[in-house]
Amino acid sequence: MNMTGNLTAMLPSLNSRKYRTPPHFIIIGNPGNRRVTLFQSALAKLGLPPATEIAYIDLLSGRCHLGEVVRSHSTVRIESPGRDFEVEKAILAIGANAAAAEGSPWISREAALQLEYDRGRILYPRQWYLGYGIVLAQLQQQLAECAAQNTPHYLMNSPSDIAVMFDKIECHALCTQHYVPVPQSLGAISSFDELVVRMQAMKTRRVFVKLAHGSSASGVVALAINGVAWQAMTTVELVQAGSEVRLYNSRHIRCYRDRSSIATIIDALCRDRVQVEAWVPKASMNNRTFDLRVVAIAGKAQHVVVRLSKSPMTNLHLKNQRSEPTALMAKMGHVAWDSVLQTCERVALIFPESLYLGIDLLIPIRFKQSLVLEVNAFGDLLPDITHNGLDTYATEILFGLERWH
Repeated sequence: MNMTGNLTAMLPSLNSRKYRTPPHFIIIGNPGNRRVTLFQSALAKLGLPPATEIAYIDLLSGRCHLGEVVRSHSTVRIESPGRDFEVEKAILAIGANAAAAEGSPWISREAALQLEYDRGRILYPRQWYLGYGIVLAQLQQQLAECAAQNTPHYLMNSPSDIAVMFDKIECHALCTQHYVPVPQSLGAISSFDELVVRMQAMKTRRVFVKLAHGSSASGVVALAINGVAWQAMTTVELVQAGSEVRLYNSRHIRCYRDRSSIATIIDALCRDRVQVEAWVPKASMNNRTFDLRVVAIAGKAQHVVVRLSKSPMTNLHLKNQRSEPTALMAKMGHVAWDSVLQTCERVALIFPESLYLGIDLLIPIRFKQSLVLEVNAFGDLLPDITHNGLDTYATEILFGLERWH
């Protein structure tokens, strides 16, 4: 199939294919979520039948089993479970025993299911991750049972890969093992005091502290020390009521300068595990620093968006600007830009069972190299960003059909 034309030109080629049965897609997600609706829209634009939707809440409650839905040669897509509080509570409940067993901050299964929605509150991220890991393992087991019952199928993304990509510590270690350039890690950090000692030992004055299982800049702190002066820029809002400490994720970047508040935030994050990395200065364009989100599909770097920000956090939901990479490509030159794409493709090689993944890259101030900041299992939500006339979802569908059919 010609993958270089625009979407309109490719439709006749797609519709002329002779399938013994029409392609059957299954999407596991939260009904009504934008990710699900955009994927369904991409299928419709390609003239393909809509995907069968499986709600996370039905899987978690046992009302649905993949064996009831997967047909021979179905294509299964696992979407993010985010933006549904009932699903979040159910995942926390599933992870309760595992979190208690390892000594992480935890809440009982019963208490998790009774939680009331508190907008933005960061709730037991390690317990959530352990619960979601159990869910992913169950999905893997159900899919293995389908295969064992002579129902072969295809996966757009691997449950085990998703689990790794949701762990920034493991992901950073994997990239290092595969010689993918990443910022220097400060190693395991369990408290603010330990972080200060480590920074002093490594003669590092600026670091990024990231929740190991956070997403969308949740629980990220850009920490700088200048003599006795402290500065922590973060999306985290600290709320203290007596001895109770609550952290909230917001779209407003806050700057904390008192050591006590900074220590309280870092200690709270550390209890749920953090990845700490040296803060590498980012290059800038248009009076803003920037980084890149690149979506790799079928092992190739495809869609690229430049994320411009006046703060250390470049996430687009924080009202940062985005732009096409044309000016950056001209600034870097052909050789350096090709190196950026090759770095992304080296990351994709680490996860060969996943058709697509999102990669966040930092370009240092000399514009000559790139460093991988994060790998995102659900990093393909880039509305209106196209490559060769196709958005991320259409590209994934077409490459999937080409690979499997």
